[in-house]
Amino acid sequence: MLQTITLSVMMATAAAFIPASGVQSARDPKPTTREFLEKAAEGQQLEIAFGQLAAERAAAEEVKEFGVQMMDDHRKTSAEIRQLASKEGVTLPVELTGKHRDKKDEFARLSGSDFDRAYMRYMLRDHRKDLKAFERSAKAINNPQVQEWAKGTLPLLRQHLRKAQQVAASIGMNSNTGR
Repeated sequence: MLQTITLSVMMATAAAFIPASGVQSARDPKPTTREFLEKAAEGQQLEIAFGQLAAERAAAEEVKEFGVQMMDDHRKTSAEIRQLASKEGVTLPVELTGKHRDKKDEFARLSGSDFDRAYMRYMLRDHRKDLKAFERSAKAINNPQVQEWAKGTLPLLRQHLRKAQQVAASIGMNSNTGR
């Protein structure tokens, strides 16, 4: 049971790195196990980095707590994703790259209520896109172990989205539009 929960938390991060379109067309190739695990690992890193920024820069206690929860959840699973990747012979990235590094840098320049609104808007949008994309990708992965791991994550992704909606509402944002 603990392993299932932990694996679920791990894969929540993977959703953060599915392409921004969030949609795979029928013509797109199925994601490989390597690609999926690499995105999951970078997702771990992003959630930890953003969570740390929220803990340091947010004005609202609810936003800080949400950031800490994201940071804690994904720190716990980093070792497990490395273990799964190791079993599959996948070398994982060790730092944020490209658009994720740029986004982290952008958020690092914000603080207080400006940070709160930007962070929660980002969390709402990405959790919605990621949930849809993750549902599709979880079905398309060819590796049965990784596929089961991914499928077990969907309830946690839904839980994270609900929590992000609650936090956004608590700071006066429309949790449906992110405004």
